[in-house]
Amino acid sequence: MLLIERASALIEELGAELDTQLRTEGREGERLRLLRATTNRITRTANDAIHAYGRARRAIDAAIERDDANRADALAMRRRLQVARKQLLGTLAVASERYPASDDAAADPTVPEGADDTT
Repeated sequence: MLLIERASALIEELGAELDTQLRTEGREGERLRLLRATTNRITRTANDAIHAYGRARRAIDAAIERDDANRADALAMRRRLQVARKQLLGTLAVASERYPASDDAAADPTVPEGADDTT
């Protein structure tokens, strides 16, 4: 669950870092490369969080179904998981609005394929 909570913070940090870099970068090709690299990192972070959410949800559901389960604790964890999910989705919505996908950026010939694999 911690991974899901941290994903929101990381995505916000990546966006802030990108904004700073874009303010100082005048070359359009480099701006597109920065945008592509950051959006790829955001996507990987979101995918990791989505997989973590699925694992956590299945574990919580299994815990609730057990006869010896502490249902109150499991339900509290489920609520915490839902809050983390909602926060992540909100963070992703903001990032999507700030950095929308662009067919022009995806087809930019000045950015070599794989140049954004910096992590």
